[in-house]
Amino acid sequence: GAFASGDMNKMASLFSEDWVGVVPEGMPNAGTFHGAGEFIQNFLSHFPKVWPDFNLEPIAIYESGNTVFLHHKITAGGKTTEGIHMLVIENGKCKSWRAFDDTAALISADQS
Repeated sequence: GAFASGDMNKMASLFSEDWVGVVPEGMPNAGTFHGAGEFIQNFLSHFPKVWPDFNLEPIAIYESGNTVFLHHKITAGGKTTEGIHMLVIENGKCKSWRAFDDTAALISADQS
């Protein structure tokens, strides 16, 4: 997909105009992001520096109405953990995204 290939323009095209994303406290650059540009510039662009070996591998995808849950495995800083990302889809675009990740494991990977 667009994220895995690093195609941020393609990724941004999948977001609605009023997209909101939430990264849990404890993560580097945690917070609430409004719009694809803010998310890419203030969160995703820091990944290569924080976790040069970052990899997200989908395990399963679940759907409930217009909400999609991505169960995934993250490898970063020599640590591996699992998490869930919740996306709300509206009119064929992602309207919101929220990460439910093991922040303690990812922070320890950040400090390795």
